[in-house]
Amino acid sequence: MLTVRVSRSSTINVKHIVYSVPSRLVGQLLRVRLWDDRLSRYVGSSEVMSCPRVRPEKGKTRAHRIDFRHVIDSLAKKPGAFCHATLRNDILPDDELRRLWRRLCNHLESDMAGRLMVHALKLAAGYDDISVVAKGMEQMLNPPGNVDLHRLMRFLGIKEKALPVVNVIQHNLSSYEQLLRGKGGSQ
Repeated sequence: MLTVRVSRSSTINVKHIVYSVPSRLVGQLLRVRLWDDRLSRYVGSSEVMSCPRVRPEKGKTRAHRIDFRHVIDSLAKKPGAFCHATLRNDILPDDELRRLWRRLCNHLESDMAGRLMVHALKLAAGYDDISVVAKGMEQMLNPPGNVDLHRLMRFLGIKEKALPVVNVIQHNLSSYEQLLRGKGGSQ
């Protein structure tokens, strides 16, 4: 049994393998029991989760097992960080979403592509079948020409923020003139 602390990126490192855990466990100490085929993770004496055990590929000493549902809340707070994330390819759960990511990058600026991908993952986290979201976004990207960004944002449930109306009130300058006259007389 090992004891590990959950990092602020919602991951734990067990024998050089990085596993994601739900973001609610950030900062917690977890006890990890290694089985031949899985990992069991405990807080105190209660098992909080179990997942398949990952082994590194031949010739490598490290590997990752990232469940996007574990890290999506953190990513949603800073969606622009997705395009530069170290584990970005591990966060994307399947080849369909990886292809979608490449298409978004080809059609949009990387920051906008990252934001849309995070919103797509956030939406997919609510579905058992994440391919529903990927297929819907693919349909949005299929028409030739430029991507209809507004249509894509509506599909993902992103609302455009209206700019607030700002009333600028110019105050009376006579009080400044009096202040300056008062100072000017003493020079």
